[in-house]
Amino acid sequence: MYIDDYTLRRLLQELLRRKTRNQIVQEIKLKGEKFHQYNLDKFLEGKDVSLSTLQKIDKYVCRQYYQDGRSPLL
Repeated sequence: MYIDDYTLRRLLQELLRRKTRNQIVQEIKLKGEKFHQYNLDKFLEGKDVSLSTLQKIDKYVCRQYYQDGRSPLL
């Protein structure tokens, strides 16, 4: 699996224009995943995060873009 963290960070910042960090964390938790706001903060700051954290963020961002009818790859 390949995750481009720079693109993922940019897409997440675009989502943060419409939602708060807390809303994003709560929506990830509703899917049954363990996730904390500091994971999101560390990722946005460009610090090292675990692969499982990246996968959770990637899955969330892709799901949001597909629900909006857009492709996250653009």
